[in-house]
Amino acid sequence: MGWLLRGNSMTTGQKIAEGLLWLAALFMGILVGGSVYQRMSLIPYWAGDLPGSLVRYFHDPAVAQSIGAFWTRILIPVGLSLVLALIANWRMRGRRLWIGVALGCFLVALVWTAIYFVPKGVIPLFEKDGAGLSGDQITAMARMWINLDWIRMGLTVVAFFALMRATALRVASA
Repeated sequence: MGWLLRGNSMTTGQKIAEGLLWLAALFMGILVGGSVYQRMSLIPYWAGDLPGSLVRYFHDPAVAQSIGAFWTRILIPVGLSLVLALIANWRMRGRRLWIGVALGCFLVALVWTAIYFVPKGVIPLFEKDGAGLSGDQITAMARMWINLDWIRMGLTVVAFFALMRATALRVASA
């Protein structure tokens, strides 16, 4: 974002492209931060003594709702900013590649979340606190969700670093 600190010959369109790229990186950084927080704070707490810890933690429906509120509120700005950054930077081949990688990782994680994580984890375990499931089923489902969530988090981190790579490319030579 050197153009903010010093004058140069960037056009308005290039400044918009640069700004949208940094906005996408900011939102993706928030997504990574949420993933790290979940990994370090929430998951160890509710998964510390399965199945009982999960049932106790998610017994209050407001807990799952508050966690879900973060994810649903951040996913729209992340996705929108990625698409806008890609459009604005389309003519810059190098940036287009790295923003495309970030968008691809984001979309894979988003689709996987909709197809697997929500129906196989969020709804039965978090929203319904394991109601109707045996202790062994809760434990197995939670462990599978936790293990596969590492891949989803990895996709988010790759997307963030792809955006960082895109920001490192100069506008004029990208």
